[in-house]
Amino acid sequence: MIALAALMLLQGAAPAGPPEEDFEEVQEITVIAQRLRQIGVHVSRDAQGKYQCGLEETTGLKTLDSALCKAVTGCVRKGKDSQDDVRACVEKARPSLLARIRDYLIAERAGAGA
Repeated sequence: MIALAALMLLQGAAPAGPPEEDFEEVQEITVIAQRLRQIGVHVSRDAQGKYQCGLEETTGLKTLDSALCKAVTGCVRKGKDSQDDVRACVEKARPSLLARIRDYLIAERAGAGA
């Protein structure tokens, strides 16, 4: 099993100087980013060669948990086997993950207001 701990996935995720109406959204993204920094991700292969991914804890967002596992597993499939190599590879996925967080928060707010 390949153990990958404390991915610094979204370090520095919040944009500087957001407009006032975006402040709450930025705060939520920052809290989620802080959770991500502390989550260990474990990727292994079963007897059939299928990749398995597990998180030591959840981000609190099922969609983001899935995206995190997909990003890490994709890096391992590409042959990244050290923690530093995987971290650098996953870092490339940061814009996509940030977009997912933002889309989730927007959809959640739209649903809550209806």
